[in-house]
Parts: sequence; C-alpha cells; structure tokens
Amino acid sequence: MTKVDVEKINVGIIKPQYPIGQVIYFPEHGRVIETKISGYEVRVIPQDSGLIGVVSNYHIPQMVSVRRGEESDLVICVRERDFYVDQHKATIASRFLAVQVDDEVWRLAIGDRTVTDENSPYSIENCGLPRCCANISEARDILSFCRRNSGLIAHNRDELSNLIEEHGFEYQRESPIGRIFQQLEIK
Repeated sequence: MTKVDVEKINVGIIKPQYPIGQVIYFPEHGRVIETKISGYEVRVIPQDSGLIGVVSNYHIPQMVSVRRGEESDLVICVRERDFYVDQHKATIASRFLAVQVDDEVWRLAIGDRTVTDENSPYSIENCGLPRCCANISEARDILSFCRRNSGLIAHNRDELSNLIEEHGFEYQRESPIGRIFQQLEIK
C-alpha cells in the first residue's frame, strides 16, 4: 500500500444553499425519488485571504437518473438544478409530456449533426434551431433527449423553456420546431 502524505490546510467554505441531511426530491418519469444530501463536492479557489471553497455539487446516498446532455445518467453527485426541496413541485415536474412527430419533423426542427452538406435542410445551420451559442446547443441536447425518449418530463421541459426564453429564440408556431414546442406546452 502506498503511503500518502497528508497536510492539513484551512479552507473557508461558502455556506451552501442546502445543508447535509436536507431531504430532496428527484423527478423521474411519473414518479419522485426522495433522498437526503449526504455530502458536498467543493471547488477550492485561491483568494488573497486564503483558500475559499465553493459547493459545486451535492452527494446523495443512492443513484438517481438525471439528464446529462442527450443522455440519461445514473449519478450520486447532483447539481442544484436536478432536484427540488418541495415534494409537490417535484411531483409536478415528474409529469411526462409525450411528443409524437415523425423523423422528418425532428430532422427539420433540430437538424442532424451527421449531415455535412451546408445546403441541406437537415444541417444544423438550416434547421429550426440553428447553431448559435451554448444555450441553443444545450436546448438541442434536450430536444435530442426528447426525441430519443418520445417526450420529456416537465422538469426537462422547463430547462428547455428557460434556455429558449433566455436566448430570445423566435419560431413560427406551425414550423417543425413549433409543432414540437406545442406538444411540450412551450409558449
């Protein structure tokens, strides 16, 4: 076994939003997982006065399913935006919103990342959600997740809606992306 040198250092941690032991709720498709915060993941940043720690994620004792990019991951380290402290809000956020459109509508709405022809209506540049910024890229990931799962839970829809709203994204209601947004109840 390798011996590890341990040196004690003082790190001032900015008080996290939620304490260890806080009950939290994770919305999943039609259900809510209840658990407690069991620890923190902290980023340590040098300051003039010493080292400051900022809580970046929360640890929980059981795995939960959360969306990360276009996929769903089982994790024990979660972000504040993944959970609720109010069970009723988590229950509302677990409602599934089905999206039923054909492959053609999806390709016109969010593009196809494998298409290299810039003139194709399926290229990222020409689709209903053209390449732009990090918010739009994250919105495309959420919509790709939606496509793969034939819908979203309200929690993920709300993330998408916030990204679209923050960006000031405009679309035609009858366009392919508009048809998807209608089924997701995005105005």
